[in-house]
Amino acid sequence: MKNVLVLAVLLMFAFTPLAWACMSPADAYAVEVILNKQGIVYRPYPPFAALHNALIENDTFIYRSHYDKRLAVILWNASDGPHLRIEIPMEWRDAGVSQTAFNASLLITAEALEKLGEDGWETEDNLTFTRGNVTITLTPLSGGECTTDADCATGGCSGEVCAPRAEASKIVTPCVYREWYSCLGMTSCGCLNGVCTWKPNPAFESCLREHGVDPSKVIRAGTFRVKVKAYNQSPAEAEAAVKGFLGAFGAECGFGGLTFVEPLGGRLVPVVDPAEINFSEAVKVELQWLRENGVLDISDEDIAAIAKIAKPGKAGPNSHIGWYETKNGTYAWIPYDESLNPMLVRCITDTAPIYDLPNGTAYIGPTLTKPPATETPSTSGGPICGPGIVVGLALLVLLRRG
Repeated sequence: MKNVLVLAVLLMFAFTPLAWACMSPADAYAVEVILNKQGIVYRPYPPFAALHNALIENDTFIYRSHYDKRLAVILWNASDGPHLRIEIPMEWRDAGVSQTAFNASLLITAEALEKLGEDGWETEDNLTFTRGNVTITLTPLSGGECTTDADCATGGCSGEVCAPRAEASKIVTPCVYREWYSCLGMTSCGCLNGVCTWKPNPAFESCLREHGVDPSKVIRAGTFRVKVKAYNQSPAEAEAAVKGFLGAFGAECGFGGLTFVEPLGGRLVPVVDPAEINFSEAVKVELQWLRENGVLDISDEDIAAIAKIAKPGKAGPNSHIGWYETKNGTYAWIPYDESLNPMLVRCITDTAPIYDLPNGTAYIGPTLTKPPATETPSTSGGPICGPGIVVGLALLVLLRRG
């Protein structure tokens, strides 16, 4: 009897509050666009009633890219608008993975980030840093001094100390005015990661340096959980990388030896070298294909604007592309984390969907693959403040019967 391979596709929609949405390793190799501009119309049916070579479940569509069949395209509709995601599929590979974690007091400044960049560390969100085979993730740990800016106040003779409100009035300092006190007008005393401190910003930090003051002596550093993953690195090589990383923050002093452990299994890696993919062209081709087949009403101008900023890493709850308000009050296609007052998440998951895509390229007709739907087309309304629904995709290959 012939063996029959049964493919079960499970698409799990998690209606999860924003605070629980997490970044995924797959986001670094994907572009995601929320088509939330007013006037854009998403109408999957009737065209997709005759869609071939695609995985379809609960009106989420997964198929191979029309730009490069090695890429996966995921298309679905959510409360914040239609989502189009194009990504390099991931796979598990055996690798020598070692990891460690520890707490450190770090002050993330523009100068520190610049030093890390000069040393070859790459980052998209200033919390996850990668150089070669070493990845370091920073997770803020909240202190216990405050929960809001209102819990903090200034103290000292010249108001140069930022402290918990209950203690600020009791602080006594010498009444000697120092020139760098003028820099305090460029910032505010408030709560940052549970600690009362003068809030860092490039202008404030630059002003302090111009007056010969190290910003770390004025701005209280927050505490972070530092997680390190090293691939095919000796403990000495991994430790040297961590020490260099901490050096950018001036925190290498007192840095002791680390104990690295090797977990079971391997790591998630992209199946295609990202350098081979032009994500801008991939997004452009897919949007045009959807428009040509009557699934999407979108202008050439919008397609060009989206494609212009599409690059790997512009995906997930923080960095996806959408029609958002900019810092200067206008609206444009921009990454969400560059919009006005974005609600960014800080958590990272180690999981990513693994797809078993159909062999052929997706096409429409002439035979129906499902009964025509009578649903109302989705028309994007006004600007959306942020992501509201996280769609988790898990594909399971089941059952080989004889």
